[in-house]
Amino acid sequence: MKFYLISDNIDTQMGMRLAGISGAVVHEPDEVKEELEKAVRNKEIAIILMTEKLVKLCSELVYDIKLNYKSPLIVEIPDRPHLILLIQLTGM
Repeated sequence: MKFYLISDNIDTQMGMRLAGISGAVVHEPDEVKEELEKAVRNKEIAIILMTEKLVKLCSELVYDIKLNYKSPLIVEIPDRPHLILLIQLTGM
């Protein structure tokens, strides 16, 4: 079983790629929908990581998949500004 990233940020993709996670960088709602549907059809993908911004772009589709499909699991990951704030608050 594999992870798959759908991101709006090349830096997020590069970081995940270093961890061995493949994915795509998209910006438009139709691109998000296409990548998400492709990932759902791929039976090797167990977990889809998506940035908050992209979840908001296609929230109805994301929540439909979360409610009606056993697999894959969709995990919403924070966008960069939230990560920077989190690092500042925790003193890392």
